[in-house]
Amino acid sequence: MSLPLLGVNFSHRQALWLGLDPDEAFRDLLDRLRARHFRLSLYWDEIQPEPTRYDFSRVHRQLDLIEARGGSVVLTVGLKAQRHPEFYPPRWLQNGGLPAPGQEIGTAQRLLAHLLLMLERAVALLADYHSIVAWQVENEPFLPAAGRTPGWRIAPRTLEREIEAVRGSDPRHRPIVINHSSLTVWSAGWLRALLRGDVLAQDVYTRRPAGPLRYINPYRLGPLGPSLLTQSVLAHRAGRQFWITELQAEPWERVPLPELGLANTWSISPRRIAANLRLAVAAHPERIYLWGAEWWLYRRMLGDGSYWELARDLFAG
Repeated sequence: MSLPLLGVNFSHRQALWLGLDPDEAFRDLLDRLRARHFRLSLYWDEIQPEPTRYDFSRVHRQLDLIEARGGSVVLTVGLKAQRHPEFYPPRWLQNGGLPAPGQEIGTAQRLLAHLLLMLERAVALLADYHSIVAWQVENEPFLPAAGRTPGWRIAPRTLEREIEAVRGSDPRHRPIVINHSSLTVWSAGWLRALLRGDVLAQDVYTRRPAGPLRYINPYRLGPLGPSLLTQSVLAHRAGRQFWITELQAEPWERVPLPELGLANTWSISPRRIAANLRLAVAAHPERIYLWGAEWWLYRRMLGDGSYWELARDLFAG
């Protein structure tokens, strides 16, 4: 059995929020960690600052660096992207062009029309990059993103229209990734993802806050918990691939990461990261992308290099 490719997620916005220089952080991951497989996001409010003007300068810089090193990129495109607040509509749509909180995005016809046009333009303009190996259409489209977000929903038909726009603009017909994060055996989002994408992907978090001083690990709920192996087997039988697009390698606490400082975190540790990797590898995915690379650099900046050293060992191996 071959081991999965190991990569990292990276968000320049997260790096900036943690007080890092985003470009320096990205180069550290490339040249000091020697990561070669990345999952990046296009932020719609950045790449289309005006209705008729696009700016891909940042993603061009990132893709050029990865391409020069023979790396690969899974690029997330759409309204939802990595990190809070998850939904990133451009400002010029915010005056009467957005759905009400909790509504399906297809109910806002102006937003949907511009979204489909943006997908066609972005994919067509970036399609010549050999380093892009797959398009991820929306981030966790079947999860509404609760808590301090608009909580907009993406209906299956809306997602299908987005997928059609991406497929029709890519002359190389790269695979479409649809990801989900299952909490129980009854979570149906992964099946919706399997039916619509070329790659079924899961986001795996083994320590989620669940009330004061408590955490929940969905993968320790026995028969009630989600089964990564079952999803992997069904995906492979259907001729799809199975990936882990986010594997928890940073804290998930009740306070923002900058407020944690060097305090002990109960949701993550080097030992837990190793256990998370064992859980993921046992499902036989083709790829695993670790979630938290920006935090490893932040933690190192504060004087704790243990997570960075663990990552160096992982990528060296």
